[in-house]
Amino acid sequence: MSHLRKGRLKIYFGYAPGVGKTYQMLADARQLKASEIDIVIGFLETHGRSDIFDCQGALEVVAPVQVTHRGGVTQELDLAAIVERKPQACVVDELAHANVSNATRPKRWADVQALRESGIDVLTTLDVQSLASLTDQIWHLTGLRVRETVPDWLFQEADDIVIVDVTPRALIHRLERGVIFPEGGKTPEMSSFYSEPTLDALRELALRQTAQALEARQASQTPALDSRSERILVNVTAHPATAMLLRRARRVADFLHAGCIAVCVHAQRDFASMPILERQAIERHLRFAETLQIQTALIQGKSPAHTLVDYSRKNGITQIFVQGDREEPKRFFPGWQFTDQLVQQGRGLEITVVAEPTHEGSTPFSYPEDEAGALMHSGYVRLSPDITVGAAIAEIRREAASIEMIHYAYVLDESDHLLGVVSFRQLLSADRSRPLREIMRPASFFVSEDADKQTIAELAARHRLLAVPVVDSEHRLKGIVNSVDIVAIVQQAASEDIQKMGGMEALDGAYLEVTFAQMVRKRAGWLAILFLGEMLTATAMSYYSDEISKAVVLALFLPLIISSGGNSGSQATTLVIRAMALGEIRLRDWPRVISRELMTGLALGVFLGIIGISRILLWQATRGTYGPHYGLVALTIGCSLVGVVLFGTLAGSMLPFILRRCGLDPASASAPFVATLVDVTGLIIYFTVANFILRGSML
Repeated sequence: MSHLRKGRLKIYFGYAPGVGKTYQMLADARQLKASEIDIVIGFLETHGRSDIFDCQGALEVVAPVQVTHRGGVTQELDLAAIVERKPQACVVDELAHANVSNATRPKRWADVQALRESGIDVLTTLDVQSLASLTDQIWHLTGLRVRETVPDWLFQEADDIVIVDVTPRALIHRLERGVIFPEGGKTPEMSSFYSEPTLDALRELALRQTAQALEARQASQTPALDSRSERILVNVTAHPATAMLLRRARRVADFLHAGCIAVCVHAQRDFASMPILERQAIERHLRFAETLQIQTALIQGKSPAHTLVDYSRKNGITQIFVQGDREEPKRFFPGWQFTDQLVQQGRGLEITVVAEPTHEGSTPFSYPEDEAGALMHSGYVRLSPDITVGAAIAEIRREAASIEMIHYAYVLDESDHLLGVVSFRQLLSADRSRPLREIMRPASFFVSEDADKQTIAELAARHRLLAVPVVDSEHRLKGIVNSVDIVAIVQQAASEDIQKMGGMEALDGAYLEVTFAQMVRKRAGWLAILFLGEMLTATAMSYYSDEISKAVVLALFLPLIISSGGNSGSQATTLVIRAMALGEIRLRDWPRVISRELMTGLALGVFLGIIGISRILLWQATRGTYGPHYGLVALTIGCSLVGVVLFGTLAGSMLPFILRRCGLDPASASAPFVATLVDVTGLIIYFTVANFILRGSML
């Protein structure tokens, strides 16, 4: 059986918007069409420019899909339609584009990878500032925070890279003539971006990145002549600047063709026992390292410096990347700081201490993609506490044209510290002569820059917020995460939890787009575990084979007993997992949960027991089914149902707490897993009760 050929990737690469990447891509696409290559346009971003639309010529266009987003309708790549059309090649503009919140894949480059997996060649465009490892460098050069990025490994994996280049002076001339942006599309921020020194630096960066990508490809195809290859170690901590450090190490590793590993040293014997906020920050940084194709490792040690040096010597590390010490040098104990110890103990190793770059006094954009700092944006209204309500309304009207969504206005002092929040309802109903200080609500609900997505979603859901402010360690407002982003977070988390609760791993895409091999792999693992668990049920039944042979009537009620325990356990675990996801209960709440479920399980067990006894008595009265000992059989079934339902409820409610305490995902306490656990224990409870009640009569 022949495997499907993976499609080739051709990237038209430039140093800024407007250099002509899309023009060149469409020109090459028309030439391929003239050579009888079946090529279509999957997505073309015209930016309202008719000249780009005209440039596509007679190329076939696969209509984009219409998606409702932020109160309007936007267009996205129709991946399913292109795969069904099965062209030889496809044009997909703007590789770094982030799909809208309800898209199956969050980034367009993931759509491109899916097209290539289907055997379709892809022509696409990319700017240098969209490479993930350059985010901090772009911030330093331009002051712009780039949020739509492409992983460097994808750029280096491209089969062809075409540099589309014009001089910075020519590009600025295009900007002044209105060629790059349609009327009204140019912003002051972009005007500062298109300065000749900035463009010169970006142009040099683009050429250097292309050369490194070509060298990396050549190095991967050529056997290494020197076994003493470079290996870089990155020290991972909970500090947000670790993301910047990882990007810097990735760039250096690519330049040197070196291996790269991110290592976290923790003092606790068990990583899971680390303070939860610190552990979550480190886990986010390790996940971010994996997206940059950096290996990760957790090691335990009391002295971080000694542990890192020892690990480096044992694993052939040649360079260590660390952040600069953020504390002032100790006055009476010099040399006790981490970097000083590392330099003293790491003789023979190259120690690189990386300082955080700044741009005009601002902090760098150093957040991993799943932190609040990476999700936030600056589209919010800032107001002074001393202005009146009337002046505040006038200020909002002035800023409304430049802000996409306005839910609240934020009251800040001169240093941007968050003092309070006012809603439109408060402003419209208040006396216009009153100062904002008197009507604003204190800023009680906010998240820190390094808060994870789940924390944001829980806060918004608990307090019904349309936007969540993000503050730094000194309570200065850095940005907001709006309701659209929050909905996307909740949708993604809910989808993963539902699939895990069904007894399988979360799928990586839409159901119909997941390949056969992926579908089997995602479901087979848990299914095998559940199957092995059910084998214990067969073992338990064989153990009680004598009782079954003596009282065959007991076998009639086995499905009833097993299903009742499994159903009650599934109900309990579903309720607890959902409450955990919404932040309604924490680990410390387990005594309250177990007390509630104890009473609930007992009541439900008695309720089902009465139904079971009534059924036996009714059948005995009408058909005489259960023989002379029907009363004892009914009592056995009733008591067994009470015990099985009570145990199932307690097990189903406590298993999520146990998994959370062990640092695992509570959603893994899926309903099938609980049902399998209760099946075995249900049999033991059932036959134990039967032995006690029926001994001397039927047994």
